Amino acid sequence: MTIPEYLVLFSNEGTTDVLVKFEDHEGSVAARKMAPREVSVLIANDGLGFHSHMTFDDWPFAINKYEIDPAKNQLTIVARKIP
Repeated sequence: MTIPEYLVLFSNEGTTDVLVKFEDHEGSVAARKMAPREVSVLIANDGLGFHSHMTFDDWPFAINKYEIDPAKNQLTIVARKIP
């Protein structure tokens, strides 16, 4: 399983804000930008589902959910640190 790195996953260009919320972790990571068509990068390499893990500055996290808010033009990734 290849775990994608958040900072290189999105182009950082476009109109949609990408935010990260960590559960049970006080760290933060820079917000990114993406074009709406980039939502496809959330699909796992096997094409059978979404990425369930992601690294943030090379630290592995489990992804609890992806939230898309069309009114705010925003994608939020909710992640928790892997013990």
